[in-house]
Amino acid sequence: MKPFALPFIIGALCSAAGLSVYSAYQHVSHRPAPSAQAVAMPLAPLAIDPTWVKSGAPNFKSLEFGASTDASSSSGLFQADGASSFVWQYGLDEAIYILEGGVDIEYLGKRFTLKVGDTAFFYAGTSATWNVHAGGVKKTWTIYKPSKLARWAAKHPQDKSAP
Repeated sequence: MKPFALPFIIGALCSAAGLSVYSAYQHVSHRPAPSAQAVAMPLAPLAIDPTWVKSGAPNFKSLEFGASTDASSSSGLFQADGASSFVWQYGLDEAIYILEGGVDIEYLGKRFTLKVGDTAFFYAGTSATWNVHAGGVKKTWTIYKPSKLARWAAKHPQDKSAP
């Protein structure tokens, strides 16, 4: 083994251990207190860029009910009342689960319908056209901020067809 390799390996291991300790400290010191009772958290009005609305007069409401201590992910509820059409711009990766109502989605050249019990996933940096049914739609969402390396890899996909 080269004489410089051992100090390099030890330094890398110490750095990784230090980062792990710091991450654990951040998590423990910034997490919310455990629940001791139910807490009412009503949905609040949500304003979006008016240029996103294609038709109708959607009434948006939202609520974030949980977030990771490192701000890399959060979860909440979203509701759009009444029939409407809008283009949603995804700044982060988002997974959803439909709780009430339904919506027709146009996303990445595909069209599909989401109804109660359905899930979907949307990539950061993309957009989807939502055509909300007359009864509106209510969903849970979890957004996730991928690391810089993951965002770079998503922009530079590997060719799976190559041998």
